Amino acid sequence: MTKLIPKLKEANHQLLLTIADQQATEDRLNLQLTRLKLMYEFVSALNAAQTVTEIYQLALNGICPALRTARAAVVTISPSRLQFQATVGLSENYKQAIEAFFADSVDLTKLKPRAFPTSATFFSDGISAFGDRTRDHIFQSIGHAESIGALAIFPLEYERRHLGDIVAYFDEPRQFTDEEVQLTKMIVTNIAIALTRKQAEQALKESQEFIQRIADTTPNILYIYDIEEYRNIYCNQGITTILGYTDSEIKGMGSLVLDIVVHPDDLPRIKEHYQQVRDNKSEDLFLIEYRMRDIHGKWKWFYSQETVFLRNVDQTVKQVIGAASDISQLKETEIRLHSSLSEKEMLLREVHHRVKNNLSLVDSLLSMQARYINDVEALKSVSDSQKRIHAMSLIHEQLYQSQDMGKIDFCEYLQRLVDNLHSFSSFNDDQITLKLDTNPTFLKIDTAISMGLIVNELLTNAFKHAFPDRPDYPDYPDYNRSLIEVILYESTQDHKLHLIIRDNGIGIPKSFAESFVPNFAQNFACNMTDSPSTSFGLRLVSILTQQLRATLDLSCSVGTSFHFTLETDS
Repeated sequence: MTKLIPKLKEANHQLLLTIADQQATEDRLNLQLTRLKLMYEFVSALNAAQTVTEIYQLALNGICPALRTARAAVVTISPSRLQFQATVGLSENYKQAIEAFFADSVDLTKLKPRAFPTSATFFSDGISAFGDRTRDHIFQSIGHAESIGALAIFPLEYERRHLGDIVAYFDEPRQFTDEEVQLTKMIVTNIAIALTRKQAEQALKESQEFIQRIADTTPNILYIYDIEEYRNIYCNQGITTILGYTDSEIKGMGSLVLDIVVHPDDLPRIKEHYQQVRDNKSEDLFLIEYRMRDIHGKWKWFYSQETVFLRNVDQTVKQVIGAASDISQLKETEIRLHSSLSEKEMLLREVHHRVKNNLSLVDSLLSMQARYINDVEALKSVSDSQKRIHAMSLIHEQLYQSQDMGKIDFCEYLQRLVDNLHSFSSFNDDQITLKLDTNPTFLKIDTAISMGLIVNELLTNAFKHAFPDRPDYPDYPDYNRSLIEVILYESTQDHKLHLIIRDNGIGIPKSFAESFVPNFAQNFACNMTDSPSTSFGLRLVSILTQQLRATLDLSCSVGTSFHFTLETDS
């Protein structure tokens, strides 16, 4: 029995040691669980913080219990300033003294980054913070005045960005345990993450507010429209200013927004527009005009410019962003201008109609006067004048019937003029071939009248003189080969208008041709015959050519050819 007692004592001792170890382990586990719970609550509080200032205060609430101190601060450093963002247990005098100390010719950018501290110390022999013993002594004196015996600086860093420092203050120097170091590291790391996230959120919010302020001050409606869901997902303040709706009211209309606010006549075009945009593969700018109803029921015109905002995986367009400008006043002005223009066009048509009637009246008066004239030459002059009047009358008649009051289709006019002159001549289709070769040409009324009179005079002369009776000109070819051509075209090289009137008749004397072209205006009296009418006709051609600022090329190699070149009206 006596031999068992030492063994029982030994076993009892081992059991006590085991129980003690288990208790210590349990205590450590409980402590770790408590710290994890506190850390979880701390991180949750950091995530729930609304401002950076609130995070600063939470940082102090977390660091002080972890390091068993009642004094701490969060400071930020700029190139020329140290600033306390949040403090606990520090006097205002101390904070002002420290801020003044760092503001006094201390280049904070040269301070070396510090490692994570494992102890709280103050600067003593062999340790210098500023490379200047005098400044080190001043710094220590400020701390001693606050009864600070030691401090530890924990850098707040995340993704290589220095966000500031947490400074913990102690009454005397002390060494941190491994658990304190690990816990502090976790706290500081979570604080740095929370600061980075919150600063990013604030920067994003400020950017969004800045963009929103720009959008709201824009005098247009800015919007984002979802083509697939048929609804507006964003509108700026312009929707309220211009139409009276709020952004929430527009969003509340959902997929019926277009049916509610867009004019029924414009709705099919709008829907077709978005269908085309949806299948568009490029980043084009899409333009469209339409009407929308404001909150009071009034219709307003808008001009929208849209571009792609979001695409699907298959590259079809999901959303567009656009700006709608209110062009109601411009549309009203446009309508008034169209109405005024229509009235003026109607009046102008009436003017051309009356001018044409007046010319017809003059033509009738000349016809009546001709009945009392017995002189042959005088009758010819009257007849030539009637043809000239008729040439001008045709232009006013065509303008009266035309859609464009500013210009006339000169090709159509030439066809009618040439046909009329041919019908007035003594030749039939078997005797003379009349060929008209023209390209579509539109001329202003002044140019058209001048060129019409030129064609009238030269064709009249051609019918009169180019093909005389055969007995007087036995060498002249057979009438079956007689040809008169009128050619009108615009040159692709110099973009000038060319008018050619030529025939294969007997031509004009070479001496006349040589004197006619170089000094056309001075030699209008030279002609094929001594007929006064022909002399007046060439004088008129000369004057009209000068008015048109045209050049004339006269050729007599085969018959007679007049080639006029002038600038176009385009």
